[in-house]
Amino acid sequence: MSHRTVLSFALLAVLVGGIQGCTTIQAGSSNTLPSSAFFAVDATELKSLQAIAHAQDSRMKNCHKGPACEDAYYTRGLVALFENRADAITVFQELHTAMPNSRYEAATTGWLNLLQDMAPSSKHHQALMVQLKQEVLHNLLERSDLTALRTVNDHDRRVAELK
Repeated sequence: MSHRTVLSFALLAVLVGGIQGCTTIQAGSSNTLPSSAFFAVDATELKSLQAIAHAQDSRMKNCHKGPACEDAYYTRGLVALFENRADAITVFQELHTAMPNSRYEAATTGWLNLLQDMAPSSKHHQALMVQLKQEVLHNLLERSDLTALRTVNDHDRRVAELK
């Protein structure tokens, strides 16, 4: 994930979390169940995200620490935002605990704060959440497309070498 993308995620998460923290609305019960998705998506997008999740799960099982492992955990946490809020919290917490000095630390902390905040949403907050959702979804799907393209190109190159 590019430094710019990480910075975008971190800034958006901190911005949304900061706006929520600055509101004068009292915290109340949330209508969102912990097992529900933080962001809703249609079935087509969900299918693509599940493929990304499967790939990240495999990467997470085979890594210990380092940039590749950080990427796998962070990406898996982002995908979990579209699947299950509690799972997203768990993955981000694992990244925060296992790799506290990762390059995703600021973004991870922002996501954890945002996911655990139960304050009601203002219209401004809801607009920011739509923007944040689109940014995360776009980056995940774009990265998935680039990975698929690299896989096809690698395959084509190997076939050409065999000829």
